[in-house]
Amino acid sequence: MRQYLGSGELRRQVARFWALERPVGAICHGVLVLARTPDGGTGRSVLVGRRTTCLPKYMERTAYLTTAWRLGRYYRTYPAYVEDEVRSALTGPGARFERGPRVLTRRGTATDDSHAFVPLRPLAG
Repeated sequence: MRQYLGSGELRRQVARFWALERPVGAICHGVLVLARTPDGGTGRSVLVGRRTTCLPKYMERTAYLTTAWRLGRYYRTYPAYVEDEVRSALTGPGARFERGPRVLTRRGTATDDSHAFVPLRPLAG
């Protein structure tokens, strides 16, 4: 996980793909790669000015607290929670973080996405 999330080469590839303005999706810790990828102009995260979500802090914290007795710090990959780091990368005008569902048992379906997380996409006007 750390090799993936900390890879400069991966961030360069992501930045090149991001510049094509194609849809980008990430799950779990994968949003950290986007948060850590600088855009070509300002050097700020490619997420600045975007609407996004990520692994919710409560889910990451719950996984850690319920398994720490057996797995140690396995679910604490970094000192900051994913949500905290992604929120900090979004700083600036137009940034919008959207929390996912607060329940673990409901999921979106093919005809109802009300419990699904939000997609990464540009903010409207």
